[in-house]
Amino acid sequence: MPGDSWEIRRSLPGLPLARQGNVVLSTRRFSLVWLLVLVWGCASPASPTEAAPDAADAAGGGITGSIVQLTNAERANAGLSALRVNTKLMQAAQIQADQMAQLGRLEHELSGAKYPTPSDRLAAVGYRWQTYGENIAMGQTSAATVVDSWMHSSGHRANILNSRFQEIGVGYARDSAGRPYYVQVFGTQL
Repeated sequence: MPGDSWEIRRSLPGLPLARQGNVVLSTRRFSLVWLLVLVWGCASPASPTEAAPDAADAAGGGITGSIVQLTNAERANAGLSALRVNTKLMQAAQIQADQMAQLGRLEHELSGAKYPTPSDRLAAVGYRWQTYGENIAMGQTSAATVVDSWMHSSGHRANILNSRFQEIGVGYARDSAGRPYYVQVFGTQL
């Protein structure tokens, strides 16, 4: 059976939502730094702002759009409101799909990845969350089969039918062997 996993997190009062660091660059080394950034940027995965299709693409078609539509159909069947597609959540989901495909691992927390945790990915795209959840899967052959798989798993189903979530993002990628990886990120902003 294809793999899948889920996760949900809530912010706690008084705790920061994301880690922050300080970077100081010397002006004398500005040119060298930019050269290294350009070289590294060409060899690395897309930046968070380049990683995902826009919200209109997700709502309109393709695998990600079909997953959004099928997810909202399941919510409607349960008497819940539809989730709105959020561009930042689309980017966070695509980052995770790309990272899992690149590393060949189905995990919420990917040690060795540029954005190892869900909260790292949400911070990278600038999504300030009150609550979020993530469903991941690998190997299903279509949008319909992955949503069906999630709906037959209690944790995934709980994320899909969680009335506290207001927005969704979906990511999809294939690894070098052609295996598909799917990600749903659910959220409610602060």
